[in-house]
Amino acid sequence: MLRSIIEKLKNFRQYMAYGGITHVTVNQVSYNHALKEKKILITGGGTGIGYSIAKKAVNEGATVVITGRHIDKLNSAINELDSNNIFPLQMDISKPSEMRGKINDAEKLLGGNIDILVNNAGTYAKTHFPNVSEDDWNRVYDTNSKGTFFLIQEMCGRWRNTPPSYTSIRKIINITSQGAFADANNAYRMSKWDIRGLTQYLGHALSPSGIIVNSIAPGLVMTDMQQKFKKQGDNFYTNLNKVHRLAMPEEIAELAIFLMSDAANFIVGQTILCDGGYT
Repeated sequence: MLRSIIEKLKNFRQYMAYGGITHVTVNQVSYNHALKEKKILITGGGTGIGYSIAKKAVNEGATVVITGRHIDKLNSAINELDSNNIFPLQMDISKPSEMRGKINDAEKLLGGNIDILVNNAGTYAKTHFPNVSEDDWNRVYDTNSKGTFFLIQEMCGRWRNTPPSYTSIRKIINITSQGAFADANNAYRMSKWDIRGLTQYLGHALSPSGIIVNSIAPGLVMTDMQQKFKKQGDNFYTNLNKVHRLAMPEEIAELAIFLMSDAANFIVGQTILCDGGYT
């Protein structure tokens, strides 16, 4: 009885503070080791969506390298996952001149050529038109657009030297944003439009070489980028989409694993929205 009263009081406080209450549980699909023997590079894999994709990929039999600017975050993720099939690599994708060496390092850690690239690394600036500074613009674009482009270019340069094989298809999964389908009034959204357009082009251009490219466009996800919502704890409520909640990173990972698997080899050049009906 007392526990029920306490729970009701807690819910009432949350409702008054945030305008609603939504709790989320995700049921994950087992793909029976669909990524067995796959070697995967995931940028921005230390936290949030990248971390969840890495965790799911390892559970599906893959060997994974996660990258990020901060080695402490990567090491923390590795310790949490507690697997012999995941490795950290400190890497800043905003520095294209370093990419060739970093991919070589990743392949050494993986023990062979990369099969799948997941472009998850990204950054955000709070300034919007007409108050965007050049520094904010450059910081966002150097990572989200330029960094992603040159990493893909370096990776595909290697892959295209190998004859296509439809028993060993290589894949790229880009993590863009619902912002790639919305009015673009800031560098972040414009960079995500870039990735959507690049995905469409690469899908057409690379599929004959046995390289399949697709994107996922998440809406609001409960990650470190959403500090306002992180304060809500286990309350995922928001009034900014039709289902009145944020996504869990694991929900984006579920879609990513499907696209990475051979079950999705006929999906080419698409950007798939996972945004709770926002758009």
